[in-house]
Amino acid sequence: MYQALYRKYRPMSFDDVVGQQHITQTLRNEIISNKPSHAYLLMGSRGTGKTTCAKLIAKAVNCLNPQNGSPCGECDMCRGIDSGSIMDVLEIDAASNNGVDNIRDLREEANFLPTVAKYRVYIIDEAHMLSTGAVNALLKIMEEPPEHVIFILATTEIHKMPATIQSRCQRFDFKRIGVDDMSARLQEICDRENISVEKEALIMISRLAEGGMRDAISLLDLCASHSTEITVMSVQQAAGLVAQDYLFEIINAVIKGDVAPIYDIISDVNGVSVEYDRLCQQLITHYRNLMVVSTVQKPENMIICSSDTLNRYQEQAKRYSVAKILYGISVLQECASNMTKSSSRRFELEMALIKMCDTGLSASNESLLARIEYLEGKLNYIMANGVAVSENKETSSTEKPQTIQDRPIKTEHIINTTESATPKIIEPKKEDVPTVPMENWQEVLERLKVLNNALRGVLLNSSAYIRGKHVLIDCDNPIFIDMVKTNEVTKDTLKQAIMEVTGRKYAIGPYNKPKPVNIGNTKSKLEEILAIANENGVDIKEI
Repeated sequence: MYQALYRKYRPMSFDDVVGQQHITQTLRNEIISNKPSHAYLLMGSRGTGKTTCAKLIAKAVNCLNPQNGSPCGECDMCRGIDSGSIMDVLEIDAASNNGVDNIRDLREEANFLPTVAKYRVYIIDEAHMLSTGAVNALLKIMEEPPEHVIFILATTEIHKMPATIQSRCQRFDFKRIGVDDMSARLQEICDRENISVEKEALIMISRLAEGGMRDAISLLDLCASHSTEITVMSVQQAAGLVAQDYLFEIINAVIKGDVAPIYDIISDVNGVSVEYDRLCQQLITHYRNLMVVSTVQKPENMIICSSDTLNRYQEQAKRYSVAKILYGISVLQECASNMTKSSSRRFELEMALIKMCDTGLSASNESLLARIEYLEGKLNYIMANGVAVSENKETSSTEKPQTIQDRPIKTEHIINTTESATPKIIEPKKEDVPTVPMENWQEVLERLKVLNNALRGVLLNSSAYIRGKHVLIDCDNPIFIDMVKTNEVTKDTLKQAIMEVTGRKYAIGPYNKPKPVNIGNTKSKLEEILAIANENGVDIKEI
């Protein structure tokens, strides 16, 4: 009979437990010193090793031949506990045995000495589901436990555990297992099972497991049954995921505000039997990655993906403001919540994506922030392009009051209000224009966080000066000069950032620092005249 991989590769010693070294080392030391606690409280999310460690503790304290604090796995006690034939080790599911009578029976039984083992060990899984009466009955024996009894409580919801229980236990917090540790363990299993697998596929499985090793091994088992060679595509098909290309296409359509492609993509997704709630979660993760790329200097440390995918995130993030990204996340999270109550998940997702195309369709704080940012950018663009302002004339009582769209926009340009219909902007005379430091250069760098974070990284520790209609940038990083010379997008992005901050349009260029004058090599005018006279045979005497 085939045995599932998560059961076949359940850790048999503390050394096999992945990602919980801070716990297993403490437990090992207690076993070696023969000082186990009378009660343990193991808490953490599912699949992180709570029940596994509980069984390892039960075997280790009763093992006839322990190995460096771990059970040997070969003696009669270890084998009997694994098979369930040792009645001194009892595992109780509190979800179905949570009544006060169950705990009273346990309490009466605990007073008797173990039959064959050294300790009676009671493993209570999902302990937070014990009733109030059961908790009170358990407290009585935990206050004055017999020397031969050890209680091990496991829970995924520590906040539901009474403080009176927690204070009587040695508590261990199981953390979510990291992607690197999980991928290494999955690779080890694949090597033993002769399973061909891509590294990127293992990373995807580890990410989908969300820190739970059991879920990761179960998904690996499913993928191995689905295909002889595990690839990224086979993982997506087995897990019911949408391909990464679909996600980028959906977001591109949202950025353009084009609804038609969204319906086409969702129809294609429907054809490959993808659950819409899973697609919604994938979109939330995609937006989270865009948020990281837009706000973090080194996103590769926070986004686990290939370099090509990271480049695609960075390119897409350049077309999106942080405010709109936050708005998208807010809409998708609301959609995920509504899906649990709706009869049509597809309709909920379509409605959410349409909202994301137009921030005006929502009254949330995130949508208002996105709209304000958009209007600010438009206003700065209008100011930068020198919109003419007509003369201020008093309107008579019979004139129609101006709307917001009709009101003239004030700018800092000098306007020559002549009798002609079109006012002219007076240009400054072309003379020696002074060079002054640009005081709001740091605001420009902050704006580049959104527009082009890579360019901002190159310009760190730089400064800028204004000379007439030019912004001259003083940057010692040679990469900046190469980017400006070879990449038009870089220049346009930098100009846009300067325009949005200052409200004016500037040309850009490098700042050439003045060369120091070598005073030691300079000659006075008199010395130069004397030298020329000597060369031409003119005799000059000093008086």
